[in-house]
Amino acid sequence: MSVWFARCLLTAWWLYDRLLPKRVDHWAFFVHPLKTDQFVENARAVFEQVKNDPACCKVIFTRGTATELNLDGGSNVHLVDLQSLRGLAWLSRCGVLLLTNSVALDASWRWRDGRFAVLRPSLSRRIVVNLWHGIPLKRLFALTRSELRRHVDRVELRRKERAHYRGLISSSDVDSHAMAAMFHPIDPASVWITGLPRNDFLRMPDAALPGFLSKEVQEIRALKRGRRLIVYAPTYRESSVETARYYQFSDEEVERLRELLRRHDAVLGFRMHYFRKGEQLFNLEHYVDDDSIIDLGHARISEIAPVLREADMLVTDYSSVYIDALYIDKPVFSFAYDLEHYQSRENGLLYDLQLAFPGPVNRSFDELLEALDQELSLSRQLSSERYRMVRKFFFNYQDDGNSRRVVERLKNLMTEARNV
Repeated sequence: MSVWFARCLLTAWWLYDRLLPKRVDHWAFFVHPLKTDQFVENARAVFEQVKNDPACCKVIFTRGTATELNLDGGSNVHLVDLQSLRGLAWLSRCGVLLLTNSVALDASWRWRDGRFAVLRPSLSRRIVVNLWHGIPLKRLFALTRSELRRHVDRVELRRKERAHYRGLISSSDVDSHAMAAMFHPIDPASVWITGLPRNDFLRMPDAALPGFLSKEVQEIRALKRGRRLIVYAPTYRESSVETARYYQFSDEEVERLRELLRRHDAVLGFRMHYFRKGEQLFNLEHYVDDDSIIDLGHARISEIAPVLREADMLVTDYSSVYIDALYIDKPVFSFAYDLEHYQSRENGLLYDLQLAFPGPVNRSFDELLEALDQELSLSRQLSSERYRMVRKFFFNYQDDGNSRRVVERLKNLMTEARNV
């Protein structure tokens, strides 16, 4: 289908979508907008909560027809290629849209040459809920620097859709205020303090995990071979900022790191951000040996939950992944080698690290190595008052009931819509 014909078709669909009645028992889920072969994170956790409910029609919109999503059964579940006439027909019926990012990213047609066309479904006639993927530590959207905000909001629909959200999930009272500010002009009453559904995968028993996550847990255990696992997960660096860079480890630093691992019977697993635009090299990849240094990236392990479940401690820079680690009481370390640059030239941080980070903030490799050595020798971080305080800052709940709370909210909105 040519791009020209597709855009003409979508113009006609715009009118069709506004005429067709919506069904609030039809819930639209979307595969990850960038990892299109994966159905993960909060959307997957909500799906797992309702997948065996025959009264709810679950429509998972894929990009292509041969996607293997490891659904392990379910009742009244339909996989539909979004970029097809059938996909447009199904989407027009869905009265509930469960976004993983935004309409502009989730519901768009894309071509290999980089061109895309954004579908513009009627938002006022639907229940639209954003299952945003994490607790923000960085300044995003309405709170970011003006030049980055213009880049992110270059698709006009992305700004307008926030006013139509009937729900936006958050994790705590503090987090709900941050989300309301970032997603302006959302109605603050539409920010739900439910906890993040995907965090259920961190706390539920092994036997309750979906099959694909259970398999990934076993794969990590095989790589660990009974050793302690230190996970290094740096945040995404803005490709639009020329001086943004990942830390470049020297041969001597890697050897010192390996010596530390041998001494403490440990292994280092690194996990890059899934969005790697351009050729920004993370040179620790050159030292992978599947022995002392292992790659736990998205090509091997689709979700963060198996990684954190098996981790003994986490090292990051400014990624909110450390907040997920707090959910299951893991020691955390910040390797903030470029803090001033990140604050002034990239996204920057919502919170002062001294307030929001319970572990040591290390500005050099030597500081990081010493902090890891101390914690591996004698664990003290988890028993500190500071750790307990930061955990309360980010979580109203610390259980495996987040998906249930989101579904309860959705069903209340369904009841209201049917009574109108």
